[in-house]
Amino acid sequence: MKIGYLSVSDKITVMCYGCNFKCKNCFVKIESYKEILPIELCKIIDNLCNKKKINTVLIAGGEPTLQEDLLEFTKLLKSKDRKVILTTNGYYLKNIVNDLFVDEIHVDLKAFDDEKHKYLTGKSNKNVLKCIKYLAKKKFNFEVDTVLIPNIVDVDEIEKIAKFLSKWDVRYRIIGYIPFNNNLNARKPTKEELLKAKEIAKKYLSNVTTSLDFRRHKKVKEIIKFDK
Repeated sequence: MKIGYLSVSDKITVMCYGCNFKCKNCFVKIESYKEILPIELCKIIDNLCNKKKINTVLIAGGEPTLQEDLLEFTKLLKSKDRKVILTTNGYYLKNIVNDLFVDEIHVDLKAFDDEKHKYLTGKSNKNVLKCIKYLAKKKFNFEVDTVLIPNIVDVDEIEKIAKFLSKWDVRYRIIGYIPFNNNLNARKPTKEELLKAKEIAKKYLSNVTTSLDFRRHKKVKEIIKFDK
């Protein structure tokens, strides 16, 4: 596993190194990493979980599905009866999801319009949409997340995504863009814009939340970095 660092809050977040997208709105910069065997990484996580009385592990990045040892890592985590959540851009997920040992998956759908998706990430969204369809049909426990970016991924784009998800009534979360640590020329959406996006999405879906409703990621209490 190529790991940049671990963060400790109400969960242990494993920040994997490397991504196949080049997102203009990305604020996570993982510039170095250490290669750690899954079993060794699990020992570190076990010690943290026991010490901090935490039982949830979030695998993030970067893009976790690029990790060759991801399947083994999730199997080891579940052998300790941890709750394991995977957050992914979904591009490669369909190829491995049946072999993963995870309780919940969060798929980050940047845009429904393919050109907008290419503008934001440098990649087409076709694989991501196919992945969402597959997860829905196979009834995986998952949700789709989209960042609301005024004048780029706007309310009309949120509606397109909600319509697409409505066939399976997928859980949907709308996150307000924060202009931090990137060069995307966009502003933070207003509270009213987020509420409007939620209102429109709820015309199609029964379970819609926004970053106004609750904070998914609690304040980080500790960062654990590794020497190369």
